[in-house]
Amino acid sequence: MEIKDNAIRERISSCLHTLHCSDSDGALVWSKKVLDVDALRSDSVGLFWQLQNDGRREYLVIGGSPATIEHGLNVFGELDLAYCAGILIAAACKELACILPPYTAWQCRRIDVTGNFALPDAASVKQALRQLAVSDGGRRKASNDLRGGDSVYWNPSSDLVKGKAYHKGPQLRRLVRIGKLQCSDDLLNLSDRLLRFEHTRGARWFRRLAETGREWFDISASELVGFFMDFFGGVVSGVEVKDMERKELVDLIRQANGITEGQAEAAFTTYRNIRADGLDVVRGFMGRSTFFKHLKWLKAAHITASDLSTGNVIHFRPVRVVLAQPVGSWDEIRHAA
Repeated sequence: MEIKDNAIRERISSCLHTLHCSDSDGALVWSKKVLDVDALRSDSVGLFWQLQNDGRREYLVIGGSPATIEHGLNVFGELDLAYCAGILIAAACKELACILPPYTAWQCRRIDVTGNFALPDAASVKQALRQLAVSDGGRRKASNDLRGGDSVYWNPSSDLVKGKAYHKGPQLRRLVRIGKLQCSDDLLNLSDRLLRFEHTRGARWFRRLAETGREWFDISASELVGFFMDFFGGVVSGVEVKDMERKELVDLIRQANGITEGQAEAAFTTYRNIRADGLDVVRGFMGRSTFFKHLKWLKAAHITASDLSTGNVIHFRPVRVVLAQPVGSWDEIRHAA
């Protein structure tokens, strides 16, 4: 939103301080306004805002998860863009202690359309992610999170369209652990069964939309569902959780890392040895560089540390991920097969 009202500008400026840069002689090189986080109230969790300047005008930028602001959890949200925008604007009004214009006066530069899919258990979610990590949906190549997270990305750096799939349970548990939100054990256990897909339309996409003369808030719920289905349909249609044999797992390791079949076989052998004898024993009789290289390849195939320490990995009952059948509430997860 472009800032034209002086009262709003003064209120926002009161939460800013100036950062100065001087040269070795003490002469001022530049100065700019930056956000003073300490000036924000503690109840601003979930709302993020900043000032931007294009050289001619100042803009107030707000963002966050409407579901988190409204419900405290970002698991289930709404498909009404005007309603979601109203939640963010109301939160910004409260935080900045000023009256802001309605959503029709704002530009939109990002939306996330999400779908939650209930699988039989957490292990099934992890296996689905393993398969997604080596899927190739046309020009959208999946890339898994090499930092050890339970996530797969498509076009992660794009400001046009991108996607993400991840295990919802570990993400919520991490936020609870660091004190960012509160969630009951019952809901955390249910979230462990959730495979979540997020489709993002970014700034470049919305600029193109504006060029057509169409307003962002006129996008209907059915169109949002269509965006989601079009993006993920090609990469999810063939994903099925099932029993995985040695050859399939070797192929998964090979494809996830772009390595030879012999290298994937060696990593698989390390995987089997660790599960049979334990991590410390195997590390003791292998070369250090080879041991950690194999662990890296296994992690790229979404074989986690917990997988290596248990005996029931890769053996799950068949279940397909059907995009047309997401769950919309906690009760639906409880009743899902």
